[in-house]
Amino acid sequence: MKFHAIRLLVKNFHESLAFYRDVLGFSGWQNDDLEYAYFEEQQLALFARGRMVNLIGEGDPTSSSQCVLQFEVDEVDDAFDRLQKKGIHFITRPTDMTEWGSRVAHFRDPDGNVIELYQSIRK
Repeated sequence: MKFHAIRLLVKNFHESLAFYRDVLGFSGWQNDDLEYAYFEEQQLALFARGRMVNLIGEGDPTSSSQCVLQFEVDEVDDAFDRLQKKGIHFITRPTDMTEWGSRVAHFRDPDGNVIELYQSIRK
């Protein structure tokens, strides 16, 4: 497992995008429809908080986590099985997010921070 990115879960995607891109000068790519941006050099992603809340099944978007730690693995399903055997309770099971080009699963650390296991499925 290797660190991939910190994903900030933002209230206003376009305002945050303008701040990181235009004010701080970060460059990367964005998808306005998905409300997602990734600044590869900084290993920082922005994602609309409400969209993440829907994915992991939390109710109130204002009480959701502020960020997601993202770790890249070779096979999400293998990592899921291995960590589940160690007592990790997953929020989401391995799921293909084709619009993201990835397969993901989510769990929380002891302090409640969301951790995403990520595997690229882009062809």
